[in-house]
Amino acid sequence: MFLPGQQGDLPAFFTALANVTRLRIVERLLGAGEQSVNELALALRMSQPRVSWHLRMLELGGVVRTRRDGRLTYCSIDLETIRRRLTGFESILESQGVGAPTSLRSEVTG
Repeated sequence: MFLPGQQGDLPAFFTALANVTRLRIVERLLGAGEQSVNELALALRMSQPRVSWHLRMLELGGVVRTRRDGRLTYCSIDLETIRRRLTGFESILESQGVGAPTSLRSEVTG
């Protein structure tokens, strides 16, 4: 059972990451840094509405943050929120007597 607070955000976080297209978007943003939706669509060879839909799912899950500049929307990885979600997941594991994998913590905090 999910507890109130940050653990309640975990379903949206894991849903956001449970799609190959969204993982490709995350990988692109990690490699290239902040990009506009149009740049992502071009790089991933997808339509802009499709990229926008996937970005919305990533934003709801706390994986991506967006900012507007005129008519363009720019996206970047939201590392602070990802860290909070992983900390929430670790607390669930610890409450069940399962330690969090050290590689998971070092990958995000390193």
